[in-house]
Amino acid sequence: MRTTLTLTAVLILAWCLPVSAQTVSYSKDLYPLVKAKCIKCHEQDEENPNDYAMDNVALIRSSGKSSNMVIPGDGRNSYLVIKLLPKPPKGAQMPIFSKKKLSEEEVDLFIRWIDQGAKDN
Repeated sequence: MRTTLTLTAVLILAWCLPVSAQTVSYSKDLYPLVKAKCIKCHEQDEENPNDYAMDNVALIRSSGKSSNMVIPGDGRNSYLVIKLLPKPPKGAQMPIFSKKKLSEEEVDLFIRWIDQGAKDN
């Protein structure tokens, strides 16, 4: 009985946590989005004009011409997020070749993942 009560309490607590406090998993939450919306243009190959590759977490964190693409713990100031928002300071909003941009919820996934340390989880 005590185990059931403890498990119930944990489930209630998890349900009550704000979305921003819930852990974002790169493999479960973010990679499907990257695969569907980003990888077509940001794959590690010779045809990638800005050298920013999103094939895996290590490349997301270290590739590209900007040193602040991903600032672990600071999603809103990471250039990756800035490029996903309307009217970035340089160039066009990503994804550039899609009329349908990322939703607020999708951008929020990137922000939360970076805020949580941009982990390969």
